[in-house]
Amino acid sequence: MNITVKDVPKELHERLKIAANDTGRSLNKLILITLERALTPRKTDRQELLQRIRARRATMGSVLEDSGLAAAIGEGRE
Repeated sequence: MNITVKDVPKELHERLKIAANDTGRSLNKLILITLERALTPRKTDRQELLQRIRARRATMGSVLEDSGLAAAIGEGRE
């Protein structure tokens, strides 16, 4: 099957050509691989995701609980 992509911005076309050249691929092959990667669902390692969430939460300040959030929303609305 053939697909024609129209109105590709010049800057994007140049970046694609450079990336294709840097990886030793044709422009067509690079575009196919890029589309495939963008549209292929990634399997998520749940334990790794949970570790990342916990690590990010540890760097955050206080976290609002539902009651605190409701109070903040209602503040000054009397």
